[in-house]
Amino acid sequence: MERNVILIILDTVRKDYFDKFAERIQDKSQTSFEQCRAAASWSTPSHASILTGQLLHQHGVHSGNQSFDEIDVGETFLNQLSDHDKLCLTDHGLLQPDYGFDKFFDRHRTTGWEHIVNNADLDAGVEKYLIALKETLASGDPFTMYKNVERALWNDLEDLMFKLPVSGPPDQGAAELSRIAKEETGQAEEPFFIFMNFMDAHTKHRVHKNLDHSLHSAPDDWSSESHYVWESDEFEESYVDHYRDLYGASIDYLDRIVVDLYEYVSKETDTETTVLITADHGHNLGYPYDEDLLGHMGSMTESVLHVPLSIINPPEGFPKKVDNYFSQLELGELIVQIANNESRVDNLTGSPIVAEHEGLVGYREKENNFPGTDEEFEYWNRMMRAHYDNRTKYIWDILGNIQKYKLMFDDPCYQELVEERSGNLDDESEFFNVGMEEYRRQLKTRTVDNAVMEDLEDLGYL
Repeated sequence: MERNVILIILDTVRKDYFDKFAERIQDKSQTSFEQCRAAASWSTPSHASILTGQLLHQHGVHSGNQSFDEIDVGETFLNQLSDHDKLCLTDHGLLQPDYGFDKFFDRHRTTGWEHIVNNADLDAGVEKYLIALKETLASGDPFTMYKNVERALWNDLEDLMFKLPVSGPPDQGAAELSRIAKEETGQAEEPFFIFMNFMDAHTKHRVHKNLDHSLHSAPDDWSSESHYVWESDEFEESYVDHYRDLYGASIDYLDRIVVDLYEYVSKETDTETTVLITADHGHNLGYPYDEDLLGHMGSMTESVLHVPLSIINPPEGFPKKVDNYFSQLELGELIVQIANNESRVDNLTGSPIVAEHEGLVGYREKENNFPGTDEEFEYWNRMMRAHYDNRTKYIWDILGNIQKYKLMFDDPCYQELVEERSGNLDDESEFFNVGMEEYRRQLKTRTVDNAVMEDLEDLGYL
């Protein structure tokens, strides 16, 4: 009999912080892939790589094109789950019908109160926000549906909600997504496949009432948005401390949400259900091995590429721990095997592990948003590729730089630069079917429209 499968993407969760703050998931899981690596360094190309098993230069979803329109459903692993009822649940602004992400699923749902906001005059100012809030309060459960306001309204309304004399939103959307998942599992035809993306560990970081407040000391009105991402030289120690603490507390909160969801689903379904928990990429938190960066733009550190992969209730025969390298390019095939009650893992590990980053997101269209010089922009906008060989990682970039890093398997995000030189970019052609310089020449320049720019800005990329 085929199994139900739930894939949970904890957006922006790095491996070492998952190990520290997601203890409940680890206690529940029977299998952990200790050396899982993302195929891209930010959400949209990473999700496309998970779906297709291809790198961004192959599937074409990258900083110049955030749309999934050019990916055919037949190119994804979901095409092999023909008997499964397929559902997508996400609050991610770029994994929405506007970007063609819904076509891969039978149903696509997000947390919603668009019926209120769609009727609002967005030019009417704060008065309309208060009207929308009043109608939401009158609905009986004022904050479970707060998150998916139309993108043009949400940022201002969210700011307002934190300033009002009420208890504030319960989280950044996880509770409502979990509620919808419980509702759907009670109605879905089994077997089912559910894709979920939780954004609570992604910026922006704020205090909310359901965090474990023993894990942070941030004031109630603190926000990570008090600083711009490129101001790393100006971050005061308290800002970084609050940022790291709230990031960890958010993972702890997601840990509670995920385990509660699994326990509910396992009781309510007739078919065995397997839950895979991973991340689309990680995040730099300003540590020395993060190259002192905060964020994940323009970076391929281990903190960004090394992600968790835990499996709760896998088919019989799965190993307790997988220590070999595993690329998320193989995640779709792993899901198909699990859905078919198979437990062949060795054939999915140990292959060449590679990752790719095309450049900054949207900055060519965001005038004056990059604070540095043209030369600095070209450095941060460089295309990069990574390859893993045992405990060594190589990074090539479009500027002709080659870096060699030493890794430590028992320290998930550690990397030590042991060699840096200029070199022939042909060195990386063994692992990629087109060179970076040739790919950049082939890449058509695309203009990012205003709606996309707003979504990118909401997500903290601009």
